[in-house]
Amino acid sequence: MANLKILLISALMVPAVLYGQATNAIVAGVRHAIDSEIMGREIEYRVHLPANYDRGLNRYPVLYITDGGEHFFLASGTTEFMGSQFVIPELIVVAIFHQDRKHDLTPTHCTATNDGFESDGLKVSGGGEKFLQFIEKELIPGIERDYRTAPYRILSGHSLGGLFAMYAYLTRNDLFNAFIAMDPALNWDHHLCERMLKTSTFRSPNLTSKLYMSSAHNAPYGERDRSPFRLSQDSFFRELKAKQVPNTRHEYFEDQNHMTVPYESLYKGLRFIFPGFYILDDPQFALEVPFVEAFYEKQSGLYGIAFTPPERLMEMLGNYFLYDVNDYHQSKTFFEFNTAHYPNSSGAFECLAKAYEAMGDTVNASLSLEKALEVKR
Repeated sequence: MANLKILLISALMVPAVLYGQATNAIVAGVRHAIDSEIMGREIEYRVHLPANYDRGLNRYPVLYITDGGEHFFLASGTTEFMGSQFVIPELIVVAIFHQDRKHDLTPTHCTATNDGFESDGLKVSGGGEKFLQFIEKELIPGIERDYRTAPYRILSGHSLGGLFAMYAYLTRNDLFNAFIAMDPALNWDHHLCERMLKTSTFRSPNLTSKLYMSSAHNAPYGERDRSPFRLSQDSFFRELKAKQVPNTRHEYFEDQNHMTVPYESLYKGLRFIFPGFYILDDPQFALEVPFVEAFYEKQSGLYGIAFTPPERLMEMLGNYFLYDVNDYHQSKTFFEFNTAHYPNSSGAFECLAKAYEAMGDTVNASLSLEKALEVKR
């Protein structure tokens, strides 16, 4: 089994971006804008769809991430890679842009830092609650109207975006199934979020959604981090633990600073949200269509999302039987699964044609190739 998994993993190393490309164009995402009544201005956002979005009818969880100008390619690239390797489900990414992040991402109006310094740049602060209302009442309904979304939402943010994510965790816990706060600025307004947590002044009755928080090293390397960010993060998480809030994780990245920590944070945060999703880690893994179907059926029950075994995974397993062990009938069962579940994929019918050809069934091989050409048109 160990050698088999090495072989299968090596097969996965074919770049996903080349998989099933119908044209020479590589599209990372599409720009959209909402003329927001709540915010009183236009707000830009960009949407990245999974590679398999147009090949089937699956619905996908959605990752909403703030600071779209900085993090759109981070989020789309990370989720595309992780989804293509079956580590997490494929995700729709919605990256939100800001005209002034100091306004949009701060929950309260506060012009003074915790040490008393008055900052002119913070005079616009305090728009976080209204911005959260925009996401709740305008953005999310639009995304769920226009795309095939699953009932599973994740909110992620970095720095002030992490503060915003934590504020949403406390005040709209049931709006998202999971939150990722990357080196959040929890020192904001004299530890606002911690004060809310201690006094139970947040609106969410139960903090049941998953929360992942990362801490970067914001002190000179080699020195203990006693920065305002680290102290506020540690203090907040201690309060979470004291209240025995479930489904939380706090992870330290001592080899990353504030600006470099988002990449590892997002990867590790998504792994935390979807533990056990990587099928090749299952100790009972079996090269059978019924096992693969049962595995994803179990994942569907865990997350309340109807997961279909990925087309690329089933193709990979089918190719193993077709080319490596010459079990053509078994390869056909995997390829037939793909033609049934991904009827808009010409590649699925091309693979099935190869299996029929190997079996000597030229009639069905020709029919499958005709279907592949029909789908391509």
